[in-house]
Amino acid sequence: MSIESFEKIPDQKKVAIIQSGIAEFSKKSYMDASTDEITKNCGISKGILFHYFDNKKNFYLYCLEFALKKLLIDPQRTDQTDFYGIIFSYADEKFKLCQKYPNEMRLVNMAAREMSAKIGEEKNALMIRYMISTRKKSQAIMAKAIATITLKDIDKEKFENAMTLYLGAIINKYLERYQETPALFFEHSAEIKTEIKEYLDFMLNGVLKEGELS
Repeated sequence: MSIESFEKIPDQKKVAIIQSGIAEFSKKSYMDASTDEITKNCGISKGILFHYFDNKKNFYLYCLEFALKKLLIDPQRTDQTDFYGIIFSYADEKFKLCQKYPNEMRLVNMAAREMSAKIGEEKNALMIRYMISTRKKSQAIMAKAIATITLKDIDKEKFENAMTLYLGAIINKYLERYQETPALFFEHSAEIKTEIKEYLDFMLNGVLKEGELS
């Protein structure tokens, strides 16, 4: 394998090869994806592709890691100072990534469902590293948002973790819904934010009558 050689080729050619791989792997399972299609679409031979990566598996993992890095949010500084303003600023960043990198988003979604044992262990390791990194960034945003509200006498760290998990699940719902048509998110953004706020209100305000489970 000569990934070092691949990294040294002109950026335009390198990007063409990576994007061709991401496009193919984002539409088909690992086993069904065709290296013939990949090489045809980026204008190289299979021999050249395998010179750089040795085999389809290594190229798949390279493309997946590339996609995961593109989808990692580096939270931007925001002027928002209220709970929902901070939360929605973060959500907007995630949805903008969905619009900017639609094929990368599809590849990650495909990888999450990929069942091939040939790539399972390495693929899962990449996905876990991505999730850990995403969780850390999400927790930092949630801690900032929670600092703007007054809590009962509860374990603040556990509450931050619970809210981070909860918000992540809500956002993923919309990422999956709009993965094929990310631009539609922006057409319905006001409705989506209203719905997200309703979900979060359940967590913040509670839903049980007093004494219901006592």
